[in-house]
Amino acid sequence: MDMRIKYAVMTVLLSVVVCLAAVLALVWTMPDLPTTVINDQICLPSEYGTLRCDTTADLLHDYLERTISTKYEEIKTEDEQRQQKYLEKNRARLNGIYDKSFWEMKPAAKLTGKEQPDARKSDEGAEMTPVREWRHGRELYDTSGFERYGIRYRNGRLVVPVDGTYFVYSFVDLFEQCDPSNGKPNVKDTSKPIKHGIYKFNILDEEENEITSSVQPHQISSNRYFNSYGSYVSSLANLKAGDEISVKVSNITYLKYTRENYFGLNLI
Repeated sequence: MDMRIKYAVMTVLLSVVVCLAAVLALVWTMPDLPTTVINDQICLPSEYGTLRCDTTADLLHDYLERTISTKYEEIKTEDEQRQQKYLEKNRARLNGIYDKSFWEMKPAAKLTGKEQPDARKSDEGAEMTPVREWRHGRELYDTSGFERYGIRYRNGRLVVPVDGTYFVYSFVDLFEQCDPSNGKPNVKDTSKPIKHGIYKFNILDEEENEITSSVQPHQISSNRYFNSYGSYVSSLANLKAGDEISVKVSNITYLKYTRENYFGLNLI
């Protein structure tokens, strides 16, 4: 073999050996890296900036919830500031285009009663059962109900479009059957009162809160066949955009005659 080829091959081999030695030296002298995944565990920055380790599912859920909530508030604040800046800058021009009544439009809605579907298994044993069906949208034609200026309907709930103080209200007519022999209500536990209330839920808060409610005791029927209870509740509530408002009753089977029932809110 030509001596020049031998020298070239030896030079290449020597270079490879030097490179491997350098790599091994770097690896040997590198500090240990923190382990971030061990036995279904992961380490992520906590809200205080320190590294926190926990089970992967729980830590990811907490981290994503905190991150999404923070980002949502930032976007919401920026959007509100941008809208306010635009209105202030263009108020005179917009007043010339739109009638004054445009600026007085406030979100409002009133839903009317509707026959309820069969009770769900998840409702069994619950203290309060949501009223899942109301007349809404086109069903409100030829009724006293309405939906105006951004209020949305979702699965028996009214979704608030903007922050503010709202007047919320509801009326239900509750019908309770009784034992004809003595006029006592046909219920297992008469100590549990009849309750009707309005509740709010926000996906970011992940909890439902009672706004207002009415409680009535069971009574012995004067006609021995049935009792009829009319329940009206109302209140002022500070609501946020995205809050979902619903009506609940202690026994959904009491909603037999729903024509006069209603549920609504309006920004004041």
